Amino acid sequence: MNVTTTADSVMMFCMVDSIVIFDVLPNLLSMLKKGIFIDQKSILMLKTNRELRTTLLDVEKISKLNKQLINLILEK
Repeated sequence: MNVTTTADSVMMFCMVDSIVIFDVLPNLLSMLKKGIFIDQKSILMLKTNRELRTTLLDVEKISKLNKQLINLILEK
């Protein structure tokens, strides 16, 4: 086995691996900011009652209170 071809193969693997890591790393970091660890209740509190009711189309006797709408959505 030739040492030069082995070294070339290892260097090529390291280069490709580093390119893949630098390509994926921003996506992984953006996932943390976009909502994996963000509380869903706080996101729903920012919506209006009309927007909350549109997500609960199949529920009868919908309340007009924002907190109760959010609790209904979180239960589903």
